[in-house]
Amino acid sequence: MNYSIFITGSPTQSRACQSALSFAEAAIASGHTIQGVFLYEEAVLLANAFAMPPRDESNLRAEWVAFATEHNIPLKVCIAAAIRRGILNPAEAQRHELNHHNLSEGFELEGLGSFIDMSLGSDKVMRFK
Repeated sequence: MNYSIFITGSPTQSRACQSALSFAEAAIASGHTIQGVFLYEEAVLLANAFAMPPRDESNLRAEWVAFATEHNIPLKVCIAAAIRRGILNPAEAQRHELNHHNLSEGFELEGLGSFIDMSLGSDKVMRFK
């Protein structure tokens, strides 16, 4: 089965991002494929490179990036939700005349159309909120 993963829950206020990663790892281990991951609403906070977890907690962002890199899975972040929450890539920072950007490496800003395309190429969309 080929899955798309849609995450809306906050990485700090819910278990959505962790549950989605656990699901993705299990799916790959079972021989399934992941078409891509789309972060929307509060889940975009996962892509904030400036957010630092305490030393005694796992770094969920780094875990997602390592997993996605190993399995060639795109990590897409809703551009409107990200900008609303102050998460910018270099191009958006320049467009808004800011000196810094904070979109973590391994993530890409995309519109909702990219989620639709990803979904159409999947057998099933799994939502984590």
